[in-house]
Amino acid sequence: MAVIDSTPKYAQLELERRWLVPRAQLPAVEQLVPRLIDDRYLDGGRLRLRRVLAAAGETLFKLGKKYEARPGQSEYVVSVYLTAHEYAALAQLPGYAVRKRRYAFAGGSLDIYEQPEHEFSIFEVEFGSLEEMSGYVPPAFVDQEVTFNASFSGHALAKNAL
Repeated sequence: MAVIDSTPKYAQLELERRWLVPRAQLPAVEQLVPRLIDDRYLDGGRLRLRRVLAAAGETLFKLGKKYEARPGQSEYVVSVYLTAHEYAALAQLPGYAVRKRRYAFAGGSLDIYEQPEHEFSIFEVEFGSLEEMSGYVPPAFVDQEVTFNASFSGHALAKNAL
């Protein structure tokens, strides 16, 4: 009997942990140069359209999908890079948007939401293995871990801000 692999074709496991950072606990990042990220979560599924404006002036466009994970497990993700024309065409589809500034900080990424504004930021770290992920000790400035809390996914933060 053949064993069926449940891994989505072309997808990779995203080994990531995320924490809330209340505004009062935000570390000083003013001296760092952020990337400006515009995310649009398209209606009717789990697709995310992303535009990244990097510090050096280059712009990156991507379409991604996060596959639904079992409770307490990491998600599989897949991305495809787009041209500006392809991005513009897909950006016309209905969805929910967020804009954030992402700072490379403390071995991870600190996302400060601009639109919609939130009373917190998100600190996240990606890992190369499950061992690294489970043994990681987060920095002191973070608060509650929200890795497996769907209420703090990018899609939920965009949709619930309306």
